[in-house]
Amino acid sequence: MKNLLTFLISASLILLVSGCNTIEESVPASATVAETVFLSETENTTVPEAVTTSETTTATPAEPEFFTVSFAAVGDNLIHSSIYNQAQERAGDEGYDFAYAYERVVPIIKAADVAVINQETLICNDIFAPSTYPMFNSPTALGDHMLDIGFDVFTIANNHTLDKGTDGLSACLDYWDGHPEAVVCGAYRNEADKENIRVASFGGIDFSFLSYTEHLNGLSLPAGSELIIGDSNNIEGMEADIAAAKEISDVCVVALHWGVENSDIISDYQRIIARRLAEAGADIIIGNHPHVLRDIEEIEREDGSVTLCAYSLGNFISAQSVGQNLIGGVLKFDVSLKADRSEAPKIDNIEFVPVITQYEGNYHNVRLYPLDQYTRELADSHGVKSMSKFGYDYIFEILEKNINEKYFDPAGYYRS
Repeated sequence: MKNLLTFLISASLILLVSGCNTIEESVPASATVAETVFLSETENTTVPEAVTTSETTTATPAEPEFFTVSFAAVGDNLIHSSIYNQAQERAGDEGYDFAYAYERVVPIIKAADVAVINQETLICNDIFAPSTYPMFNSPTALGDHMLDIGFDVFTIANNHTLDKGTDGLSACLDYWDGHPEAVVCGAYRNEADKENIRVASFGGIDFSFLSYTEHLNGLSLPAGSELIIGDSNNIEGMEADIAAAKEISDVCVVALHWGVENSDIISDYQRIIARRLAEAGADIIIGNHPHVLRDIEEIEREDGSVTLCAYSLGNFISAQSVGQNLIGGVLKFDVSLKADRSEAPKIDNIEFVPVITQYEGNYHNVRLYPLDQYTRELADSHGVKSMSKFGYDYIFEILEKNINEKYFDPAGYYRS
């Protein structure tokens, strides 16, 4: 009996010890899940939680069917002395503070995925002193501020590109080279630089940017200079550039500094050129230079796709003395592209948002107002009224005359 009792106790201890082993230790590696369950049941053990292995799989997000990018474009950033002098005063003569002039339009610019501006005045890297009409140069603080408020792309081919000669243009390119986050086009150090077409990706869409000017205020690059300025008189050259740009991008944006100053008439020549560039592959054409607004058009190409053309977006900011020069705006739209690139990009939700440049007598306190923040009282107090026709109703007359109601609805802005 004692031997039997000893045997039973020993057997119990063996079972107790084996019951503490994990299934991985007691079940052959070749056992199936069913066998594992059977063995655990016959041993009257509970499968420890450690035995249950959960495989975590990270699902790869599905690629979107469409990429959509919001776009904002403005006209000429024309910096007269009253603008940079007030910026210097606001900084307490320690640099420049341009915030007052632009702060009311910042939300519009920052809301866009990509924002484009024509930088009308040179920024000569503070090598030259700031200067005003007729030979412009702006402090580097201006360019810094434009970047800070959300502009991504700067077109610099215009009639003032040689205001400070080749030294000034080289210094301007030096300034922009110090800001690789900016896309800058229209003036180039040499042929190789020009052939390096500016391409940037926004929201999954690759955009290329080109910029050209009709004239340089009678100036020209000296013989032997390697510098190049985009020339809109070379139509075949523009078409070739656009074709090359489309080879390396989804959407080609072309800025044209063209037309007659202070005229809101779109010439037949401009319409012909716009169509030629559209057929060459330009998807977006942004016109500037006249300092006044001209209409917006959607040009249908032979393949059925559409090019958006703004013939002139007027001034973004200036201290000019003609009322119509002070009515500009932001062209907003969306660019959509199928992820598989099986169709041409589509441009929709096109809207023109008017912006008014306001100043007091003697060009004091220049600043921008989106039209929905502008009032009759401001228009009545505008300093330009001593020199030119201007007023609240006049603003709407100009807008209704020059901007298709498809893109601008005055009822959404007008206050009686």
